[in-house]
Amino acid sequence: MKIAYPNTLAPTHLFFHKKNRDLLENGYEIINCDNIAALNLVKKNYYKIAKSFGINGDLKSISKLDEKKTNQIHLKFNKESKNVNLNLINAFYKSINKYLDNNIYLQRQPYLRLKKHNLKVAATVPHNDYDFGHASLGFNLWTPLFDIKNNVGIYIYSIQDSKKIYKEFKFDTHLQNHIKKLKNKIKRNYINLNYGQAILFSNLCVHGASIINKKINRVSTNIHLQSQNIPIGDKGSELFTLAYFQKNKKKYFIQGI
Repeated sequence: MKIAYPNTLAPTHLFFHKKNRDLLENGYEIINCDNIAALNLVKKNYYKIAKSFGINGDLKSISKLDEKKTNQIHLKFNKESKNVNLNLINAFYKSINKYLDNNIYLQRQPYLRLKKHNLKVAATVPHNDYDFGHASLGFNLWTPLFDIKNNVGIYIYSIQDSKKIYKEFKFDTHLQNHIKKLKNKIKRNYINLNYGQAILFSNLCVHGASIINKKINRVSTNIHLQSQNIPIGDKGSELFTLAYFQKNKKKYFIQGI
């Protein structure tokens, strides 16, 4: 079985402004923080939850965790983080507003990605978010809470390489096995970021995370969002709430549902 890859990354769409060449050509762009205070609130929330599990939350302290506690921290952050979704988009409000407009669908509960170097669960198999019911015109905002160096963050394939991956994929094997056959035709791009940077990428971009062989831990968070001017795919109000931008206050606010 072969499924046609959505041809949606065309410059005619409202959020593909002529200036954002990286987003148009690659399907992703590294963006810089506009409001570091908002991002610091996200990190403060993480520290608070980490301390409730007996660690101070810095990268070295993560080495003390086992897989069970790691998952418990994930769940508690995802369920109990107050206003983290708003703080994340307000930390990068200029880019969010530029690409997605004033009114957006915003994921209610952000995901925490706490990766301990010697746990196999630190790896994420290659995938795209479109295959999991997210809209083809939606985006993922992936934000590290500490600097990401030495290729221990996520990797991503450009939108053009992602199309190549799916062009001959027959859904008869794991996607990662199919990708291995194409390794000389496509490029895996590891994303190294400083605290205060994030990557905004299309739901159509294939991405994942490798096992961390070096003794380096990482902590990041990610959230899905998209313009209200496009359909939300298979995801509905169980995942998304509505947010709107107030230009005079330079921030987004929750609108409802």
